[in-house]
Amino acid sequence: MTALNTNKFYQILISRIKNYSFVLLGFSIPISISITYILLFLLLALFILDKDYQKIKSLKTEKWLIPLVLIFVLYILGSVDRQFSLDTKEVFKRLSVWLFLPTLFFMDLKQESYSKGILAFLASVFLMVIMSVLNQLGFTAHIFEYLPFLFKNSRPLALYPSTHLYNYHNILVSFSLIICFYLTKKLAEPKIYLLILFITLLIFSLFSEAGRAGQIVFVLFLTLLSIDLAIKKKRESIYMIFFLIITLLISYKYSSNFNYRVNELVLKFQSAEKNNDNRYNFWKSTLSKICEKPSKNLIGHGTGSWRSEMNESFDYFNLIDENHKTPHNNYLYIFFEIGVLGFIALCYFFYAMYCKLKTKAHKFFSRNLVVSYTALMLFDSYMLIFIISIAYIYLFTISVNYE
Repeated sequence: MTALNTNKFYQILISRIKNYSFVLLGFSIPISISITYILLFLLLALFILDKDYQKIKSLKTEKWLIPLVLIFVLYILGSVDRQFSLDTKEVFKRLSVWLFLPTLFFMDLKQESYSKGILAFLASVFLMVIMSVLNQLGFTAHIFEYLPFLFKNSRPLALYPSTHLYNYHNILVSFSLIICFYLTKKLAEPKIYLLILFITLLIFSLFSEAGRAGQIVFVLFLTLLSIDLAIKKKRESIYMIFFLIITLLISYKYSSNFNYRVNELVLKFQSAEKNNDNRYNFWKSTLSKICEKPSKNLIGHGTGSWRSEMNESFDYFNLIDENHKTPHNNYLYIFFEIGVLGFIALCYFFYAMYCKLKTKAHKFFSRNLVVSYTALMLFDSYMLIFIISIAYIYLFTISVNYE
């Protein structure tokens, strides 16, 4: 075999492994953090071996790159003038997942790999939901007894795959529903009926189990879809509104989890009970600290400083679980730690991603992925949560490249 043929053989081999790995990544994201990490580093190695990095020259045309780099720079600068604490290390560890965005974005893949990646992601979510629903109905309790290392008890009597907690579970389900609603426009009979059954299963899982974040994403998505259809003067807008109302009413009546969440939320906003809510107090305390020293707002209080600053300023924080290291709002968190420049960079970063999808034929559905993710960041620091961030990065990459 000549050197030329040998090189061609290795190029074909690397290309095939790269495409297969990308599809497998879609399958691994909802069910295994360990395998997801392995595949990400494998794809990074293949990205270098196949010389995809040469495409990085075109990065200057991507408007989301500059704000992403600026966020990293500000976090690095924010760690210089303070002790390099465990919280600081944790921020860099969690933020590092965004370094894979350019790798996946500029990777040279076959078009079919993007479509197979979507199907792999949905298939994995399907398995995740089936396992969760069967357990919820009491059919698989014995499996959890014999294989406890595979599962995590995130709540009493509510077991979920060990890759995520109940709220992450629901967010992945809500992302899958956005994809499925798009696919209803692409599939014909009889596949469309199978897809409708899948959508029904996802909605059942979404509202019967704990986790408000995914429910918020779904409600927001259907509301925006109804508005979009109404602007286009399509009758389907009425169907979507009716479907949303019926779904919420049935869920409120028959789902104890959803019923409890709705009643709890109404009670908190109708009385002084909201003062006992951690999230409300986190937001209030963070805003107080931001307003206390306006001079700090340009560069922020420093990377990983939020918890220590809260402990020093508010006595009740010392009684709160130390696992709460952010104000459960990504925008406030960024503003507090790396200042107004970081806040502007964050907003422009996602705005640039939103604009990137304007030219796509499926622009409403793909751009809604950005809207959903940025809405989620109002309620927690999801930019620093691995399983949700990598799912978003993966689906954004497919949305940009999928035709």
